[in-house]
Amino acid sequence: MRAIVIVLMILIILAVTALAVVNNEIVTVNYLFGQTDLSLFALILGSTFTGIVIMIFFGIYRSIHNYIKSESERNLKKDLQHRVKSLEDEKKKLEAELDRFQKEREIAAAKEHDELVAEKEKLKEELNKQRQEHEVATKEQAELAFEKEKLEDKLRRQQKEQGNPETEDHIVEPSKKGFWDFLKRK
Repeated sequence: MRAIVIVLMILIILAVTALAVVNNEIVTVNYLFGQTDLSLFALILGSTFTGIVIMIFFGIYRSIHNYIKSESERNLKKDLQHRVKSLEDEKKKLEAELDRFQKEREIAAAKEHDELVAEKEKLKEELNKQRQEHEVATKEQAELAFEKEKLEDKLRRQQKEQGNPETEDHIVEPSKKGFWDFLKRK
């Protein structure tokens, strides 16, 4: 690409030079503060040279401007890459911390579950124990009720044998005492 541009510039320079050589007449050039007589050849070459110098300075300015712009873009790109890397590192740290928290939560949940299962088993055992105690107490009450009936029958038979035919209505049952009855004084 660069070779094509150089070849085109050489062709343009040759064309301008040929044009200047063909036009060899003297012309008057008026400036704001005076006038000068020059050959048309010198005027064409001077204008071309002035245009080339202006274009060279413009090209240099654009090159410097592009270099500064590209340098700032490179710096911005480096800053952005550095920031992306730091954010990725922070993301990895946060993911590791999240994994650690999840593992801790799972361990704590498993521990709580085990404790709840143990407590449930303990409560089941206690409930079974209370049921057994209740069954024993019920059996004892049934036995006591049966014993009471036997004693009452025995008492009735003894009273019949002694000649006191009392009915069940006349049997005096001992008064039941409450918890606070021992405080009462008669």
